[in-house]
Amino acid sequence: MKSYIATGVLLMLLAGGAFAGKGTEVSNINCHGTWIRSETDKLELLSACGKPTFSEVVSGANYSKLEGLLYQLNGNKYVIYLNRGKVVKMEWLR
Repeated sequence: MKSYIATGVLLMLLAGGAFAGKGTEVSNINCHGTWIRSETDKLELLSACGKPTFSEVVSGANYSKLEGLLYQLNGNKYVIYLNRGKVVKMEWLR
């Protein structure tokens, strides 16, 4: 059931297109002691934060695809956007 809710939340955020989320943009997120910021590598993100609750390719071809990853950390939900394997935007969901 949680999977369906997470999927629905992320799809609602991404339905309007790239960067059309309804969350509050944040500049960094602490994942178990590692700070995730813009330009953080996807491998470092996965290593620090683990597997996301849900992920979706938002737009683009293989090389320039925009990916949205939904994480639940410390009781908060975040969508982290990746482009070309790097973090480009992070949003906190209320």
